[in-house]
Amino acid sequence: MTASTPFDPAPDDVRALGEAAAALIARHYASLQDRPVIPAVTPAETMRRFAEPIPEEPGDWRALLDLFEEEVIPRSFHLPCPRYFGLMNPTPLPIAVYAEALAAALNQNVGAWHHSPAATAIEAAVVRWLCAIVGYSDAAFGSLTSGGSLANATGIKIALAEKFPASKGEGLFGLPRRPVLYASAEAHFSIEKSANILGLGTSALRKVPVASDARMDVAALRRMIAEDRAAGLAPFCVVGIAGVTSNGVVERLDAIADVAAESGLWFHVDAAYGAGGLMSERLRPMYRGIERADSVTVDPHKWWYMPYPCGGILTRDGAAGRRAFLAQACYIPETEDAIEFRDHGMAGSRPFSALKLWLAMKLVGRRAYGLHAEAQVELARRFAAELSRDGDWEAVTPVDTAIAAVRYVGGHGGAGAQGHGADERTTHRRRLTADGRRLMTDALQDRIVARVLAGRRHWVSPTTTVGKRAIRVMVISYLTRWRHLAELIAELRAAAAAEAS
Repeated sequence: MTASTPFDPAPDDVRALGEAAAALIARHYASLQDRPVIPAVTPAETMRRFAEPIPEEPGDWRALLDLFEEEVIPRSFHLPCPRYFGLMNPTPLPIAVYAEALAAALNQNVGAWHHSPAATAIEAAVVRWLCAIVGYSDAAFGSLTSGGSLANATGIKIALAEKFPASKGEGLFGLPRRPVLYASAEAHFSIEKSANILGLGTSALRKVPVASDARMDVAALRRMIAEDRAAGLAPFCVVGIAGVTSNGVVERLDAIADVAAESGLWFHVDAAYGAGGLMSERLRPMYRGIERADSVTVDPHKWWYMPYPCGGILTRDGAAGRRAFLAQACYIPETEDAIEFRDHGMAGSRPFSALKLWLAMKLVGRRAYGLHAEAQVELARRFAAELSRDGDWEAVTPVDTAIAAVRYVGGHGGAGAQGHGADERTTHRRRLTADGRRLMTDALQDRIVARVLAGRRHWVSPTTTVGKRAIRVMVISYLTRWRHLAELIAELRAAAAAEAS
């Protein structure tokens, strides 16, 4: 019998490898409750550990799995941990983790129907589900992307092609006036990056101020559009946000849609995070107006608990993406009436990312997803209320979704100073200007975060929102329970007390 080799694996060896890998994944998931979020490593030590010559001879897969478990996992940042309260990185659903292996086994290129018949049909089905969740009609369509950044760039490119059809052939040089777009001052960095990538220039992005609730000042938007037109510029797109990265706030999408309609602008909504809340009947009213958007970014690798990558761009006019991106490829067979996803976006080679979302949606169902989103929002709201109960902390912005932006204000003339005597408060005010107090309190937020991260057990992030430095806490793991947040509250209070003393 010929021995099994990496290029000619025996079925029993493939099965044994899969079973061993599955057992390893199961052990890892079981360990997440007890692991510190942050590994005790340094960049230099990690780089040294994995710096090695190119392997010249074959290895053994059992030894390689052992190497992964003993060396890679302990040196990894544990994003799936229930005490990770940071950015929009979820605990992946196991069905989605294994779907990645199934998709890799088929190795479909979903850029061309000819190379991915079932995968193309599944992505089309998933895209139509996403369109229905947004509230679009059957005329809508879109495509999956690597994430929200590419989806936002794709949406803005489609907006440019729709509002300036000549730009596809002639580029921006062929336009008589300079195009400009608008987004909240707190929009995700990918909007500015998109302006750069698309050749508009970052100065073409007009950052609209926000009100005290972190939502776009719609009156200011209307005024800025009028001023730019009077100055000879060509406004073409406005971006609304459903789930601001810094604070989770959902903007007044209906009001922004009104301005877009009045002004003849393309209305794009960045719902990369927030779209998950649309599956909840209770949360859905917050998003009123999203169905009026010309395009919407969604990111199932956030509130749908998909492993990376899995984003998406949807358009109310389902043919808009194809008009923007269609290009001829003489070496790819064309099939009549087939969807060619390479024609709907920037990517040519495309992974079978739809499989994990397709399987997860069929396993979980929209209703259960919606109920879970509601539960996470309630956890975030309870966290903000409990933390601020003693007056030393405040919620800086409304808690619309499962993100709370909080700020320690005790000891520096904020809410926590109310217990000081009047003479002491007067002396404090004389000693520090208002700006000085603000700078001290802003710096204090970063020091509190640094203390929490030094403990390695929890991960939170600093942010700036509505002009204030704050601490951003997000419930993103489906494993997170109130006990984890209660533990974080205790650690935040202890860190604040140590810094303020």
